Amino acid sequence: MRARNRLATALLTLALGASALSACGPSLPARYVLERDVGELSYRRYQRVLDVELPVEGNAAVGHTATYVRRSDETSVPYVNAFVTVYDHAPGLAAEIRAHLDTLASYHVEVVDIEGGRAFALDGGPSDRWWLWVSANRVVKIGGTADEGLVRHVISAYMGVYPSDLDEHGRAREGTPSAGRAESREPVREEGLDMPQSLRGSGEDESGAASSGTPGTTP
Repeated sequence: MRARNRLATALLTLALGASALSACGPSLPARYVLERDVGELSYRRYQRVLDVELPVEGNAAVGHTATYVRRSDETSVPYVNAFVTVYDHAPGLAAEIRAHLDTLASYHVEVVDIEGGRAFALDGGPSDRWWLWVSANRVVKIGGTADEGLVRHVISAYMGVYPSDLDEHGRAREGTPSAGRAESREPVREEGLDMPQSLRGSGEDESGAASSGTPGTTP
């Protein structure tokens, strides 16, 4: 009888644990980006970014990127790039990122509702449009040369994994992990830089070798 009771208790504990895990939402991808096809777009490559585009002083980060392409017979191949930057700490991150975006002189920035969440829309002109949001200690940025319908498919897929913390003003909603005040300092910014650093940065390919390729360029 005691053995049966112990077994029943153990099974109940496992069931409760599984229920708690499922309540936490979808599990994160092993390398933070979706390494699979998304809609009509084929997954092409993964890169680990050595120089993150939005550095925050005192909050180390590592960037991860994925490229998705639409097969075409034309010379130029439509593509979408997804960037997921993972920071050590979530509190205050939304405010820090918002402060960074205020320094991007060549982009028109506004907060939009898109695919079930809110994001910053960064418009730098034709073929230079991005959607960016904060989710806990991660910053997700998506854009590319594919038409907006295909870009939205990728945004929807990532919004399902990384729900946005942002409200209609681009601030973290109360109670979300990235809520809190930014430190009283100027955002880190390179001299003459007026676009996200990832468009000019370097990364590592799947083998870990340094790559001089720019994640924001055509694959």
